[in-house]
Amino acid sequence: MGAQAIEVARKPVGEGGTEKRKAEVDDDDGAAVLPLPDHKKQRKEWAARLRQLLSPPGMRNEDGTIDQSFFKPKKVVIHVDRRWGDAEKEKLVEGIRSHGVGGWRTMKEKLLPKWDENTLRVKACRLIGCQNLKRYARWKPTKSEMEAEYARNMELGKRLGCWKAGMLVDNDNGDVAKALAEAEGAKS
Repeated sequence: MGAQAIEVARKPVGEGGTEKRKAEVDDDDGAAVLPLPDHKKQRKEWAARLRQLLSPPGMRNEDGTIDQSFFKPKKVVIHVDRRWGDAEKEKLVEGIRSHGVGGWRTMKEKLLPKWDENTLRVKACRLIGCQNLKRYARWKPTKSEMEAEYARNMELGKRLGCWKAGMLVDNDNGDVAKALAEAEGAKS
């Protein structure tokens, strides 16, 4: 069977008139074979007009094209003048003594408002000399008890090869947990 010519009406972008084209329809499967017109220029003009109408200032250039620098993050530098010193360390020791290990939010609110909870936790790890503070949950030591625990953790860490960055770090073999369990068993 042969191909028949049919007329297809379409409305071009940006114009009010209608344009008629001929398309071939293959009788065998009924599918229309429509050659695509070159809409590239019309689409670009339409997009530019929409951008001019809807875009915030600075997002587009005068011709309606997108200004890519609008989407790049602006460099924001927030300079907070804070340094960890002896006064902050003493407040942390006081906070651990009164609120216990793990009371970071309360310590932040009452004693060290410039510091976030995670920073306080890390500083406490360094004070006690142990990365894993779970074993010290709610412990309320004095300063001398913390210093003794630090010395104990350092001795254990150096003996086991688990002393890193000034604190006792658990390893994959569980050597620290085993040594602590043995030490607790020997005390009993």
